[in-house]
Amino acid sequence: MIQLSLDGKRLYVTNSLFSPWDRQFYPEMVEKGSHMLQVDVDTERGGLEINPRFFVDFGAEPDGPSLAHEMRYPGGDCTSDIWL
Repeated sequence: MIQLSLDGKRLYVTNSLFSPWDRQFYPEMVEKGSHMLQVDVDTERGGLEINPRFFVDFGAEPDGPSLAHEMRYPGGDCTSDIWL
């Protein structure tokens, strides 16, 4: 899944899409958990760069591995929050 911040400067990316599909096609990820990365978007000159300081490992969750799908942030940081 991908989610662009409202200002267009950060793209959040997970390697999980939909739990039933993940279970069918990526059973190892279900066992180990998914990840989330932040890609910085250069809105002035163009280009994308992975932010090396931002990495979320959902395999390290206290209640076991988790799968990250959509990202929603308090305050409406992402495009999916426009409807609020």
